[in-house]
Amino acid sequence: MVTVLEKCRISPPQDHSVAENLLPLTFFDLVWQNWPSLSRVYFYDFPCSTSELRQTLVPRLKKSLASTLEHYFPFCGNLIIPTTFSDNATAALRYLKNDSVSLTIAEFSGTSSAGFEHLSADHARDVNELFSLIPELPPGDTDHASPVLSIQVTLFPGQGFSIGFRNSHLVADGRTMFNFIATWASINAKQLKSEDDFDTIKTLPFYDRSVIKDAKGMTSNFLKIGLQIAQQISKASGPATHELDLVQETLPYVSTFVVVCAYVWTCMAKASIVLANEIDDENEVLEHMIIAIDTRARLDPPIPSNYFGNAVSPCKITLNLSRLRGQEGFVYAAKEIKEALHEQINNDEGVLRGLDTIFDDIEAMKGQKIFGVAGSPKLDYYSTDFGFGKPKKYEVVSEKFSLAASRDSSGGLELGFAFSKNEMDAFTSVFTQGLIK
Repeated sequence: MVTVLEKCRISPPQDHSVAENLLPLTFFDLVWQNWPSLSRVYFYDFPCSTSELRQTLVPRLKKSLASTLEHYFPFCGNLIIPTTFSDNATAALRYLKNDSVSLTIAEFSGTSSAGFEHLSADHARDVNELFSLIPELPPGDTDHASPVLSIQVTLFPGQGFSIGFRNSHLVADGRTMFNFIATWASINAKQLKSEDDFDTIKTLPFYDRSVIKDAKGMTSNFLKIGLQIAQQISKASGPATHELDLVQETLPYVSTFVVVCAYVWTCMAKASIVLANEIDDENEVLEHMIIAIDTRARLDPPIPSNYFGNAVSPCKITLNLSRLRGQEGFVYAAKEIKEALHEQINNDEGVLRGLDTIFDDIEAMKGQKIFGVAGSPKLDYYSTDFGFGKPKKYEVVSEKFSLAASRDSSGGLELGFAFSKNEMDAFTSVFTQGLIK
């Protein structure tokens, strides 16, 4: 669906004074050792010809990206993961002078019916259409050194452009990626106005690893476990987006986030009936939802919101499938999710309670249904303005269920789903019927 016009490498404009810079990975990072890379794409209205886009837009984006990488230079580097474990083995993100990020410039070459308006809409699309707007991570120079970020700008002549990102989860959680992209957008917008006060941007990264305390030795243990794990991961297809404006009438004092997660979960449980995925002994069947909690403000002491890396801790909610499908399934799910989140955040051990046994928990859940939530309503993706206006559409492509604050509705949410076509049809039917009721 796209034609590659150019592949290039973007480096910071000034090399750092040291020849090598190592940023150690923490236990927060090493949780994600065997996780697939993350993908997201932003769509922008910008009706110009291909020549105008290549002559004006692309050079500006390259210049501002280089300026951004001066602050986010570790994204130019490579993951260095040992192949075997020893007591002194460490994993790190290594930046060397002249390291760079891969940038692809492409042009949409598909049919007009499958173009900008189709891809940036809320209806269901084939996930491969969106993945054509997102680059693969380049291969590493060695078996244990691998790039962590790649970017693709795709031009839609006369309509606009998209910017697709793929990153290793090992080096950045959702907030870090949000901060990076927001910084790039801010610098590009400032350069359009000939401003250079980049140091005032609030999303510049904080790198001090000493703020992460590891009293239980999780970093070494997680590295050891991760080196022993081999996961087989498949991708689903068929993302679609639904918007919800929810008012908590039945469940007062419950957040919109909890309401949405509960409703989606019950719809997924009921949709499996439509798909004839019945299980004989329903009463014994458990399902699990994993919600990632941003710990930055909840650690003791708190760490800065611009901390670079991963700083999320999982909260697991386990529910009975038959109760989820029942008449009171929605209320049941909402209460359990609310209580689990409250307990995870407010217990005596702190927000990291249970993190040291996460791999044991994953092993115990093998063969059972698990799904998570990507994105956050607290991150304003639609504020990412490169100087050409806010995005028309933001889409997480790599996760089955994602959410974001709505572009146009105060307090509303956009929900993204990626299922197979049969799953999507069944889920959508249950989802919309529940809203009508």
